[in-house]
Amino acid sequence: MLKIENITKEFNLTGAIEDRRIALNNISLDIHDGDFVTIIGGNGSGKSTLMNIIAGVFPPDSGNVYIDGENVTKLTEYKRAKYLGRVFQDPNVGTAPNMSIEENMELATRRDQKKTLRWGFRKEHRDKFIKSLASLNLGLETRLSQKVGLLSGGQRQAVTLLMATFKRPKVLLLDEHTAALDPKTARKVLELTDTIVHDQHLTTIMITHNMRDALKYGNRLIMLHHGQIIFDVKGEEKNKLTPEDLLKKFDELENQDEEELNN
Repeated sequence: MLKIENITKEFNLTGAIEDRRIALNNISLDIHDGDFVTIIGGNGSGKSTLMNIIAGVFPPDSGNVYIDGENVTKLTEYKRAKYLGRVFQDPNVGTAPNMSIEENMELATRRDQKKTLRWGFRKEHRDKFIKSLASLNLGLETRLSQKVGLLSGGQRQAVTLLMATFKRPKVLLLDEHTAALDPKTARKVLELTDTIVHDQHLTTIMITHNMRDALKYGNRLIMLHHGQIIFDVKGEEKNKLTPEDLLKKFDELENQDEEELNN
């Protein structure tokens, strides 16, 4: 469903050689239909850059991105949006705060459609919204007219998740989407995420700093370091891993970095 082929991305804000930073270093990755991949890595490992390359926020310096067999490398972010659903770390991103829940959800149903002058709201859509919101068990199905900006962070992320998956995207991108939430709310949103992903058989990539969540959710785990994939595990091998195993790998990488600096 998603193929990353020899992607390299370099950043250099000043143009000076010493400020050159390779965010992604010739990485390749195949993600199959229905895979739920969790991605971990330290700061600067390339996680967010990879997500933005997939989403088309900026182009790679070299390499290609394929979604469902189509080369989308040169498609702009807004043209690529019809293939993707994305939920960001900040609950305030992804929805229009001054619009109602229903208005936001109505917009989500038109993500891949041409704009027309037809009346905006449909009864069948409203019925679907109510049913979807009721599944959250947050009482939002009776508050369709409430402005999204008045919702709590967890409620807003839950609505954003529904919006991102209304049109069953080819790939769902979850960019640390529970990092800004309190632990109890984060757990609720993650459980909801897992249910939606499995019920709709969505191909999903989730970035997280929480190693327990990286192990608990999904069928595949990838670790990035200095813009390269240094660990890729799935199935039973992934199920046998513990947070302590991942911590050990992080420690080994830090020790290697220190040795390289000293040499």
